[in-house]
Amino acid sequence: MKRKKIVSLLLAGLLTAGMMSGCGGQSGNDASGGAESKGDASADTKEEDASSEDDAAGDDAGASADNAADDDIPAPDPNEHYSITYTGYWSDSTYEDGSYCETLLEDALDCDITVIKQEGNDALNVMLASGEMPDCATLSGKSSAWMYEQELVRTIPRKMVEKYCPSLIKVYDENPLLYAQTLNQDNDQEFNYLTGVTFQFVGYYLNCDYYRYDWIQNLGIDLGVNVEQVSDRLYVADDGIELSKFIEIIDAFVNQDPDGNGENDTVGITGQNLTHGQYYSAYGFHSGVNDVDGKAEMYYVLPEYKEFLKGFAELNARGLVDPDIIQGNRQLMWDKVNSGNAGYYIVSTNALQSSWALDRPPLQLLERIPEATILATPGIKPDGGTVQSVVNASPAYENFFVRADIDDQKLAKILQFVELAWFGGGDRDFHASMIYGEKDVDWKWNDEGTAPVKINNLANGERGTWTFGQLGQDADVSGWIADDPLFNAGAKYWTGPDGSWMKFQHPEYKQDISNVTDLAAIGAEVSGDIDAYVGEYRTQVFLGQKDLDATWDEYLAELERLGYSKLMDEYEKLDSLEDIIASYN
Repeated sequence: MKRKKIVSLLLAGLLTAGMMSGCGGQSGNDASGGAESKGDASADTKEEDASSEDDAAGDDAGASADNAADDDIPAPDPNEHYSITYTGYWSDSTYEDGSYCETLLEDALDCDITVIKQEGNDALNVMLASGEMPDCATLSGKSSAWMYEQELVRTIPRKMVEKYCPSLIKVYDENPLLYAQTLNQDNDQEFNYLTGVTFQFVGYYLNCDYYRYDWIQNLGIDLGVNVEQVSDRLYVADDGIELSKFIEIIDAFVNQDPDGNGENDTVGITGQNLTHGQYYSAYGFHSGVNDVDGKAEMYYVLPEYKEFLKGFAELNARGLVDPDIIQGNRQLMWDKVNSGNAGYYIVSTNALQSSWALDRPPLQLLERIPEATILATPGIKPDGGTVQSVVNASPAYENFFVRADIDDQKLAKILQFVELAWFGGGDRDFHASMIYGEKDVDWKWNDEGTAPVKINNLANGERGTWTFGQLGQDADVSGWIADDPLFNAGAKYWTGPDGSWMKFQHPEYKQDISNVTDLAAIGAEVSGDIDAYVGEYRTQVFLGQKDLDATWDEYLAELERLGYSKLMDEYEKLDSLEDIIASYN
């Protein structure tokens, strides 16, 4: 039966209370959505006088005004049983109609939900082209500008989101770039769309270097940083390795028989390609857009990038870089590390999680070679400098749209759906069930009550898991996903916002997060040719096929011909991300 009554009256009451907690006071021009706190005691309030009765009357009048304002916010028609059509992640043909999560939402919201099934982007494009936009949808890869050009979607009043989606507004208030991304540029009381959230790539899964620490100890190398043993076979450094020390380590890995087998069979620098941010950090810059004395410049024109090319070409000539690095073959590099042929690799900290990363370094290495220990560091830094690691500017995750002809009353019901599907309406059990399935059947809380433990390892989409909750990966969900003994052993280093490695994490200098320039169109026009040329030149210099000093000016001139200045002129129209954040604060 599609609509099992499995949600208690207590949960229904909790949902109502959650909606009410988002009401009032946040409708001004401050785009951060923050209300003035009525709990802040001023000096005047400490003086008691005979006007207390008038003050009380004034408070009542203010409360009445707030209630009147709240009454102006559209609400679902209490006499209508709503039907909502939806599509998003894990909504393909494998989705089971009437799934557990679907029914849980229906009973809590007193509505009917139909998941519109679509098989990938091609099917999605056909659906949208025929005008078959669901009532609401997570549409991966579809920009706000395109959706409005096609007249498929409507704006969403900010007051309604504040009332019906308090959990989302709380995340927006704490991460104001989310407002900059989603609010209408001409009217900050309307959202063009809502963005979901995920904190994994903001403060959990950080860029990381892994070294064979048993090799480093065998060779007696002093790393010049503090190293802590956080578990039996995992060590963590509190800072990055200086470039000169990194070269010393790699040289020893190649030439000093670090595994003690008496053979010259170990290789040096490994990685999926030559564009890892750790390599760039070693020379004092980062990938993407860099700040050069207040001007936006792409990494590949910087003098520091030239030094990187020169440095890696010299390391390659010395035999300190695995020549297979230019193949871009991730599996090949994994095999070199896992077999004990290489002692250095770059990957994210989330590769420590046994729930999914058992086939890759470093977990596969630890499985195959019992004596191996590993050292995690936040990156490489210039001698006397600091690590530069690029992190996402905000937890924004995908775009959620509402169809153009949805009226405000039905929109209110859809926003209630968003609050409950993404965040559980403030109920942690409900929130966890959107991700893991039925409590005490598919999952249960751990002994500390801090994270769900899987009883059944459901595939994404099975029983409706992740189908509705994918965009609600707040700090709770991010912590639950990251919950793993080995990962948690080093959590004080890489779990934000308090992780000590967070000081090395920075977003790019500028991004057109609000789509206010022609950057997307110009990028589509010129970036393909530029990226291809940058990659070709990098490989030729690395292999010694081109003399860097003799051809650098020619390289820059060719980038100019391909449209580099045209691209960067658009960036100059943008405020820095740092300035945008400051404007909301």
